[in-house]
Amino acid sequence: MVKEGSLSLSANGVVIRFGYGLEFILGYSASEMIGKEFACLTPPGLEEHHKSFFDSSVWVGSVTSHRTQLVRKDGALIDIYLSVYPLRDMGGELYSFVVTVSIDKDLQAPAILSEEFQRMFRFSNDAVAVTDRDGNIIDVNQSFLKTYGYTKAEVLGKNPRMLKSGHSTPALYERMWSEILDPEKGWWRGEIINIARDGREVPVLLSINAIKDLDGQIKNFLGVAFDMTREKEFDRINKMYIDYIIHDMRSPLMTIMTNAELLLMQSDEKTPDKMKKKLKVILSCSEKLNHMTSDILDYSRAQSGSLILRKEKASLAKIVRDAIMPFEHMGKKLFLNGFSYEEGVLEDAHAVVDADKLQRVIYNLLSNAFKNASSEVRLFVDFTAEEVRFVVTDDGKGISDEEAARIFEVFYQTDEGVKSGGAGIGLNIVKSFVEAHGGAVWVEPGHGHGATFGFTLPLG
Repeated sequence: MVKEGSLSLSANGVVIRFGYGLEFILGYSASEMIGKEFACLTPPGLEEHHKSFFDSSVWVGSVTSHRTQLVRKDGALIDIYLSVYPLRDMGGELYSFVVTVSIDKDLQAPAILSEEFQRMFRFSNDAVAVTDRDGNIIDVNQSFLKTYGYTKAEVLGKNPRMLKSGHSTPALYERMWSEILDPEKGWWRGEIINIARDGREVPVLLSINAIKDLDGQIKNFLGVAFDMTREKEFDRINKMYIDYIIHDMRSPLMTIMTNAELLLMQSDEKTPDKMKKKLKVILSCSEKLNHMTSDILDYSRAQSGSLILRKEKASLAKIVRDAIMPFEHMGKKLFLNGFSYEEGVLEDAHAVVDADKLQRVIYNLLSNAFKNASSEVRLFVDFTAEEVRFVVTDDGKGISDEEAARIFEVFYQTDEGVKSGGAGIGLNIVKSFVEAHGGAVWVEPGHGHGATFGFTLPLG
């Protein structure tokens, strides 16, 4: 049996929201009551008595509760307990009343009507909306109106669905409400895009909480939205700025690399060995810088959500060979599947992947291994019917458990990594690319005998 319901009134006593529970208690539907005066529910002779309830709540400025009677749709009188709370804007002007009707004596005023909550509610910079348990808006703060461009009269009694932009999938909303209504959790938090009155898209970090009474029953829902428009614009400008910088860097960088390669090709026995070595250093450093700019660019794209995978059927053997090529003359031994690279046999297989990005993943892991290796690096590649597994091991000092826990974080570098230079995003790029393919990445610290990095990718 329904024992409680709530409604909202305008400052002059007109019903602007009629809760589902009241349909059972009083017999009226919401469509019958919205737009009517609350006085139509008052029994003859109690008009002044009820008026005093609202006057006293305005005077006190908080919840006031009273025992009285209301008239049901069938004309019968019903004994109820009435709780009245006045809502004011930031200027202190009265704009609405929240009225809770209960047939139980132990009426509990909703927690959202507490003086402490109302103070935070009014002056919060975040857009805050409170609904009843049926999802109808009871109140919104000034920041909500500013964010979405509505007036209070346009949103009170409405459902927050009015803000849906269509960007979020039904699956997201299903998961959202599953978590909110979960007795063990009771809240949800995530990024969505809402739409303002003028059609503007408003990206927000939204938090929705189920507000419960002492018996654990949901009374209200509280939504708090942080407007991320400025943050998203900053991210867009930042990405554009990085793109411009990388583009401007690559043009002279490619000129340096091309000319260094050309001079090496033109060198002969008359060219001093010292000059050849310097040209090789120039070429090696240029290639390293080129890979670093690629990492920065891809990190920027991954962070902004604009990373695109161009997946097609590709030879894994060719991808591995191309990734290994820059390390063929590193001075440290490279083993492939237990054999020296020159003798190693790599079984070929084909997978639907972004070949360039997979090559970068393998390159970045090998680059990290060669930086830390004492004398050798080992690459293992094996296949199953469903996936391919890559493992890279060096014979260096290894890393600590603490370092392993953070090794894939962007800009994180071990002490050895700092000494060898770099931007500290190569392994973060590995993680981003692998997970974008639906794979998984891991690390084994290998205390004192070299670290091991590995990842798996689905072959489909």
